[in-house]
Amino acid sequence: MRNDYKIIFDLIPSNSKVLDIGCSSGELLSLLNQKENIQTQGVEINQEKVVKCLENGLDVVQGDINQILEDFPHNQFDYCLLTKTIQTVNQPDKLLQLLKKVGKNIIISFDNSNYYKRVIEFAFKGSFDKLLQKSNKEQWFNSPNIHPCSIKDFTILAKQLGFNIIESFDVKNNRRFKFPKTPSNIFCKEVLFSLNT
Repeated sequence: MRNDYKIIFDLIPSNSKVLDIGCSSGELLSLLNQKENIQTQGVEINQEKVVKCLENGLDVVQGDINQILEDFPHNQFDYCLLTKTIQTVNQPDKLLQLLKKVGKNIIISFDNSNYYKRVIEFAFKGSFDKLLQKSNKEQWFNSPNIHPCSIKDFTILAKQLGFNIIESFDVKNNRRFKFPKTPSNIFCKEVLFSLNT
């Protein structure tokens, strides 16, 4: 199980209504459904992944998240989840504003583009591959990541959009950190933020 999924599982209480944006094949939704009285729904653009979710009995809608979220009622969900997805969308700021309308709390995880090993490799090799790729098979031109984002970048955007940062986690080491008391923006490879408004 992915480390960010473990943290999310612990953060979301029973009796919550949860929306997973970019839910892929539904692993996180299935995990959350093990908790008491959790209602889950997913949104995924990839048709094959949606079919897999539906075959596993998950409530998933296929489509573009920006268009689908426009139709959701305000405050419909207790938690909106965005795991390793924010760097792949065209307008992260617009998506966050939509999430602000449909969810009371937002949990976001992403790879920190300012992680020191990536920065060093970029400085010495001069290639964007390590800054953008989600896996070793990807290069800058075929990576789904189109918006590199550091912890500092995201923190600034979240505050500009009126979010409160409730908690933040170093995902790899499964520990909380507080900004800016620790040099997280350089030494944290993957981060998870819990936000509300």
